[in-house]
Amino acid sequence: MLEGACVNYARAVQADGMIAAQGIVIGQPIFDMNGQRVGTKIKNHPAVAVSNAAWRQVRAFCSEFGLSPVSRTRLTLEKPDTSTEDLMALLSKPRERKPKETVN
Repeated sequence: MLEGACVNYARAVQADGMIAAQGIVIGQPIFDMNGQRVGTKIKNHPAVAVSNAAWRQVRAFCSEFGLSPVSRTRLTLEKPDTSTEDLMALLSKPRERKPKETVN
């Protein structure tokens, strides 16, 4: 999970660097049937899609680690067991039965 977050973060930063250097849009030449350039089609830089996808993945991975305010509220922490009871003694005891729940 951590490696996935790191790889996608690096990918997002690299794509953002390309966008910063080359611009958010690129021109794609348009040619006629004779091979003459007749115009330019403006479209989003391909790195924009890569950046968006990578940042979505980073956000998803970070959510798994509780690194966003919303995901932090979903974390549950268990208190550590402070009892001094021996594990073998605990395992050798018969299991306590839970009372059956009745459905009304």
